[in-house]
Amino acid sequence: MDKGLAMRPPVIPYPQKLEFVHKQSFILEGLGRRESLTGTEVTNLYANVLTNRIGVAITTAFSQVAKSKKVRKYFLRGKDVSLKHIKVLSSYLEMDSLAFPMGFEQEVTDSNESPFSDKLMMFHFNLMIYAGVGNYGIAISESQKTDLVVDYSRFTVEVLKLSEDGANLMIENEWLEQPPLAANRRDLAKN
Repeated sequence: MDKGLAMRPPVIPYPQKLEFVHKQSFILEGLGRRESLTGTEVTNLYANVLTNRIGVAITTAFSQVAKSKKVRKYFLRGKDVSLKHIKVLSSYLEMDSLAFPMGFEQEVTDSNESPFSDKLMMFHFNLMIYAGVGNYGIAISESQKTDLVVDYSRFTVEVLKLSEDGANLMIENEWLEQPPLAANRRDLAKN
């Protein structure tokens, strides 16, 4: 912090008095006309920019060391998706003159020798994707601005498509293990 390398998250002024919403216009303003973000919206935007920044650093590192060209290309595609999401989400914070997280790519070494298998990196990256979908879902449920909800919804679809392509790549390489399943009671009852 002293060196200016770490950024503080956005700060919202502490309310001096309790205020109540008196008209539905506050909600309607959230449907694209309200200019200021709520504290919850700021929190979700900051967290989603931060997790996408981490994703960019990880995909940068993984793409440098992946042995398979298809896997490398998949990581680079994930990086592009994250960069696009960062640009859009940061613009909301920027419009309110709020800070947004810096990148971590400078922390990635120049090594191209992998400490992990492509299978492990794919598994880890897909877990990150699922966590990101969950983060977007939480943000959708807590946002009152429809333009923000539309962007999060669009991002969710885009990330799910990326996830599907990753699952297909894992299936193609026989890396995707069947998770444990609940007992199929209908089939058991037939026997």
